[in-house]
Amino acid sequence: MHELFYSPVDVARIIGRNMLPITDAMKLTRRIWQEDNAYLRSEYRSDYKKWALAVMYWSDYMQDKAAMDAEIPAIQEMCGRERSDESMLRNDFDMDLFFKELRIRILFISKNECVWMKLRTMLNDYGYKRRSREFVRFVKDRLYFYHIQTALTGNHICDVETMDRLDDRITFRVL
Repeated sequence: MHELFYSPVDVARIIGRNMLPITDAMKLTRRIWQEDNAYLRSEYRSDYKKWALAVMYWSDYMQDKAAMDAEIPAIQEMCGRERSDESMLRNDFDMDLFFKELRIRILFISKNECVWMKLRTMLNDYGYKRRSREFVRFVKDRLYFYHIQTALTGNHICDVETMDRLDDRITFRVL
């Protein structure tokens, strides 16, 4: 469950993917802390300064990842220990980031109150060709956690499990 809450790394990645200028990134960081605080990891909920500094640190890191990664061994040698945040340096695809970004885009970045996407696109982003039982359960759990509603064209509420076609366009809204 801990992985479902926003981390500074998640928000830094979202800032980078949306190519937000620094002023917009800082506004986003503040708005998330003020308006979506319940979705932050617990250690950041009561301390805006800690949250903002962590997001900015990881945003800087994402900007010049190669150079900073090259310096990790020297830093470890100087410190004489392993860094605790080394797991953040991997390039693993974070499946939860899609839903975190979806919620943040709808609430704070997009001018629209919703985001559209074909189910096939979502499946492809995760490396799937078909809806497996596990995939559908995963998606439904995330939609429930982030309070995101799905609908088809014409604002007909839909369920990703029972949709007829993969090429139907889904509208995502935060409730």
